[in-house]
Formats: sequence, C-alpha cells, structure tokens
Amino acid sequence: MTLPGTDTLIIEQPWGVLRHLLGTRYRNDVYDGGGALIASVSERRFLGPLRKLLRVTAFSGRTTFDLALADRGRQLLLIRKGAGRPPTRVTWPNGAVAGSVRHEGHGAYGLLDAAGQRLCLLHEVASFSPGAIVKRDGRRVRRDVLTLRPGTPDPVRSLAIAAAVAYDVVRGAGTNHTSAGAFDFPTLT
Repeated sequence: MTLPGTDTLIIEQPWGVLRHLLGTRYRNDVYDGGGALIASVSERRFLGPLRKLLRVTAFSGRTTFDLALADRGRQLLLIRKGAGRPPTRVTWPNGAVAGSVRHEGHGAYGLLDAAGQRLCLLHEVASFSPGAIVKRDGRRVRRDVLTLRPGTPDPVRSLAIAAAVAYDVVRGAGTNHTSAGAFDFPTLT
C-alpha cells in the first residue's frame, strides 16, 4: 500500500529523555493502518551550530525546517517552514506548490492553496489524534494518528498529510518538547 492510497496514517517519533533534551533534528516514521512502515520524515539539510543551539531551546519552533516525506528514498512531499511563524509550505517533488498549512490557534489548522487562500480546515477533512505514548519494538514513541475522509482530493489530501507528519513544526514546537506548552496536545477533531 502506498502513502497516497491509505486513509489512516500512524505517525511515530522517538520519545525518550535524550530526545527531549538534546534532539535537534526532526524525524518520524509513518505507518499505514495495519502497522506497515510506508514512509519517513526527515530533515533534508545540515544544521549549522546556531540552529542546533536554538533547536534545544524554546526557540526551536521558530527556526527554519526543510523536511522530506519519503517512501524508501523516493520523495513524496517537501515541507518547509521559514524562521518565525509563517505558514508551513508544502510542495511536490517536482517543485510544484501544493499549498501551505497555517496554525490558526485553538487547535485549528488552515489548509491553504498555492495562492494562500483557505481551502478548508484540517478537522473538516480528517480526524487527528496526537500524543499517545506507546511502545514499538521495545522503545517508547509518541504516536499520532491521522484518519482522512475517503476520497479527499489533492491538494487537500497532501496538505492534511503534511500537517500531520510535521505536526510539531506546524504547531510551532519544533524539536523542543520541554518548553511550556510542548506537552499540551490539542485534539484537532
């Protein structure tokens, strides 16, 4: 099953003391509803010393992020957020802009087209359950679950997937899970 063909995504990231205190790179794995690994999200660029330093502070969510959602090395979506609090931009591997995701406060996330016009809110096309701490292969992970409405068309589908797989970037926490509010996982449903 490919990422575009599944409506339920299980997104997991390592959840441990060292990850919270020293983690500077964004990384998670994406599974289908049956638990099969279908993709991974990771940073595409080297982090310089200043960005590494900022990533272990409360400023992590305001640093730049350049992520790739890939299936066995084949890029599916590119997810970029600039410094500060701009919308998170989503492009397809060919460079075409799918749109962007904007945190609108109080657990609302707007899915915007390439021109910046709101297409819908995330909760209108998907349910999202963030933050369950579980074990996979003997290690603790934070598990987020995205369930898309069947038949959701692109670019809305790709934007909703990007919002879920880069949730900490979109909501402004980045890689820092020790700052105030980092453990507050609002429900997006």
